[in-house]
Amino acid sequence: MSEPTTLRRCLRPAALALPLALSFASATLAEDFVPEVVTTKPAIDPGANVFVSEQQWIGAGSIAVFNQETLKLQEQLPVGAMGLMAITPDGKTAYAVSSYMKRITYGANEMALTSYDVTTGVIGPEVILPPKAAMALGYAMLLRFSPDQKFMLVQNATPASSITVVDLASGAVTQELPTPGCWGIYPALSGTKFSTICGDGTFASYTLSEDGASAEKTVSAPVFDADADPIFVQDARLGETLYFATYKGKLIGLSDAGDVIEKVSETDIVAGVEGNWAPGGYGMMAAAAGKGALFISMHPDAKDGSQKTASKEIWAVDPVAGKVLARSEAEGMGSFTVTPGAEPLLFGTSEEGKLLKFTVGEDYALTKAGEVDVVGFAMHVAVTE
Repeated sequence: MSEPTTLRRCLRPAALALPLALSFASATLAEDFVPEVVTTKPAIDPGANVFVSEQQWIGAGSIAVFNQETLKLQEQLPVGAMGLMAITPDGKTAYAVSSYMKRITYGANEMALTSYDVTTGVIGPEVILPPKAAMALGYAMLLRFSPDQKFMLVQNATPASSITVVDLASGAVTQELPTPGCWGIYPALSGTKFSTICGDGTFASYTLSEDGASAEKTVSAPVFDADADPIFVQDARLGETLYFATYKGKLIGLSDAGDVIEKVSETDIVAGVEGNWAPGGYGMMAAAAGKGALFISMHPDAKDGSQKTASKEIWAVDPVAGKVLARSEAEGMGSFTVTPGAEPLLFGTSEEGKLLKFTVGEDYALTKAGEVDVVGFAMHVAVTE
């Protein structure tokens, strides 16, 4: 008998047995198989949250919501490209202004103001905006509520500067308010008044009408020198005083209680400090209301053009006395915020894609308490009470 014939006879029983074995195994697996049912939680876990704008410039981004205590990722709220975020004071609703670009690099660009229920993640309603909103980094002052929470104020750049006013109750755009030569949105403590920084060193203030369709304008005297020592657009409020830092390390305190903004203080926090330190970063200053202090991102060897340098240290400062209360090592943070309570926490994002958590000691020093990964260009961090 030839070898091929013998081989075929030897293989035939195994070939017949294989389908039988597979049939038996399939029947057994079918009896034991329990299909997985994909479900979603109806709500995120309770507790205070920290919000990170995970901004993307080439496509869709998100608002990532983390639990303050554990840094557990609670949810990601989807936004469009170059999204800007704003969170209601109670932390229950998030808003984003996003671009939805049909051809990505040219052509039509639809812009929307979208709301999100933070607890459930439900999206909407949304308002289609004039396609003029600033396509910029995630600075807090580019998308803000009016003090009475009735209107949303959207910074435009066409490149002319203006502000779109949206009535949140009706979802209607009430006006495009021209703000030539001025930038940023700085709400007062009450009513419908807000101010904006102007390139000649003044602040223009606007008080919206009840329906948001018109506004009264006032202009301050110059409060800083834009050529000699510009101010950062990031603001921080302690009590009734609105603070801004200058590129060279001064703190300017402003009162917006009256019709016109007035300078009430100016101190130099780097005077007498060796190393040529200066503020730097994006969201580079925050107020700790419970401590009566400002926290400011600082870097050494400052020079013309280094104002966006991420932190080497974060300084706690008494803004009234201009006194540095503590200096804490905090390498590479571009933006941060501070919780408002008596025992504040500082949350910041690094250029390496981390959300970092710090506790604040009785001596104002920072102690690192955790970190977690974030994605995109995460330069806007927000917390609520």
